[in-house]
Amino acid sequence: MLQYADSKRLLKPDSKILAAVSGGVDSMVMMRLLHDAGVKMCVAHCNFGLRGKESDLDEEFVKAETEKSGIKCFVEHFDTIGYASQNGISIQMAAREQRYRWFNELAERDSFDAIAIAHNSDDSIETLFINLARGTSIHGLTGIRPKNGKIIRPLLFASSNEIRDYAKTNEIAFREDSSNESDKYARNHIRHNVIPAIEKFFPAIKQSIERSLEHFTAVEMFYNEAIEQYKCKIITTIDDLVYIDLPGLMQSPSPQALLYEILKPYSFPTTTAEEILKDRKHTSGRQFFSDTHRLVLDRQKLILSLRHSALDAENPSYVDINILKMEKFKKYTGFTPDTDHNTACLDDDKLRYPLLLRKWEHGDTFRPLGMKCKKKLSDFFIDEKLSLIEKEKCLVLVSDGQIAWIVGMRIDDRFKIRKETKNIVRIKKSINHKP
Repeated sequence: MLQYADSKRLLKPDSKILAAVSGGVDSMVMMRLLHDAGVKMCVAHCNFGLRGKESDLDEEFVKAETEKSGIKCFVEHFDTIGYASQNGISIQMAAREQRYRWFNELAERDSFDAIAIAHNSDDSIETLFINLARGTSIHGLTGIRPKNGKIIRPLLFASSNEIRDYAKTNEIAFREDSSNESDKYARNHIRHNVIPAIEKFFPAIKQSIERSLEHFTAVEMFYNEAIEQYKCKIITTIDDLVYIDLPGLMQSPSPQALLYEILKPYSFPTTTAEEILKDRKHTSGRQFFSDTHRLVLDRQKLILSLRHSALDAENPSYVDINILKMEKFKKYTGFTPDTDHNTACLDDDKLRYPLLLRKWEHGDTFRPLGMKCKKKLSDFFIDEKLSLIEKEKCLVLVSDGQIAWIVGMRIDDRFKIRKETKNIVRIKKSINHKP
């Protein structure tokens, strides 16, 4: 028998729940259990328009059943086929993206604490098979999670057969989805053919897999803890750049697994970690891209940055001078210039206003502090061992065509404070500026 006590652990007593109800047996049982338990809830029903009149009858059924129980029901119609075509994805993926986006919008708008989805234990087993077929890490071996952010799945403790028995015993009405009988989709094929075939040789396969899922989930907890410990050792974040220490990475028990987990939140292809480790000794400067981020292989480190920064978006040559704070004062006895790299103390009488802040350009030269000869910025960057990303982010402060300061790095010797200096300007780079 189903027991709501199992699912109650996912909720606080005063939780406000949005329940996703299709009209099928799983979601109708979930709705009854939540309602009978006195949970504050509303229902969300998606009409994807994929089964013509049948889809409309599902909508009418859910509306009627929620009205009987006094439950508020939200309904949304989707152009699923058009969305799939426009985004180049499958119908199933299109329906998934559309419904979860809508659920989250409702939850945000009406302050729902959780979104209840009626997945059962059979769904979790089928997900394991799908993940194995596609290739997966330890995360994919844990099946469907009972809780993921605002998403909760109160029926994961019950099998499909148990849910149907409960519906029959308690006279819970529901509608059959004809598409569930088709083997057109991978999940249905696994449900109707693969698992039954295995059950002929291993009758208790479902129970065994459920125990394995619990074991994999426990193993994942240890795995995640170890990954976080190693991340703390090898990752440094400065402004909006993430630095990954390659020698430290290689000292871990499994460099490829560790790098895979580091890169996973940034949506890099699953093969990126393998490619980096293969080429790390030979191709410094190689770049890897995800939709949102760029990764540069640079000598003894990997540097991760946003793919499109504020400066890259429109590729401007010149930058708002207001990212710098300027303070002018007369030189006083005992004055010593700041040693902070983000601060420049310059001889104000040597400067010609207005000053210009821009990106550095190939061919730029300056006279590094302490030197009498000019040097190309490109050569200076090589000496400083700047990575590709770090060079791209460099800004220069220009006075009448002469570079007075490579911002955050070195001032020009011609603008330094001397014994005869009378007026000083102290310029600080804003700590909130992230190019």
